[in-house]
Amino acid sequence: MYHNRIQNKYSLSSKKSRKRKTLETMSYRELEKALDRAYSEYIRLNSSDKMGCCVCITCGSVHFWTDIDCGHFITRAKKPTRFDEMNTHTQCKKCNRFRSGEPIIYRRRLIQLYGEKDVAAMEEKAYRGGSYCSYQLRQMIIEYREKVKILKLEKGL
Repeated sequence: MYHNRIQNKYSLSSKKSRKRKTLETMSYRELEKALDRAYSEYIRLNSSDKMGCCVCITCGSVHFWTDIDCGHFITRAKKPTRFDEMNTHTQCKKCNRFRSGEPIIYRRRLIQLYGEKDVAAMEEKAYRGGSYCSYQLRQMIIEYREKVKILKLEKGL
């Protein structure tokens, strides 16, 4: 009797079928999460050299592209700049996670890269509000996944 219960518990018919969801069947949160993954991978790969190494925007340390974060200057909670390439750069885990993103150093570096005017415009954009619709998220996922494929081929990673 006990053996039958164990057998039934682990039988194939009782397991849920775990099919991968398509973009069309994903909820808004799932789409946002999938886009975060694809976008982060793109930023890290795009910033890497031919050997796959990236430089932290705040401390300058060098890490392999899979061992570094996609750091956001303006928090990801601000939807208008969440997927803004000017707002996101490679950042080591130490700076991004344990030093809260080093915002003062990050901002200084952004000003060096883009200029005070553009950084101020991006900061203003973050507080305007607005968000993406599901259709836009799906299109961006497709776009960034394709860009990642191309970069991996180009860099041999």
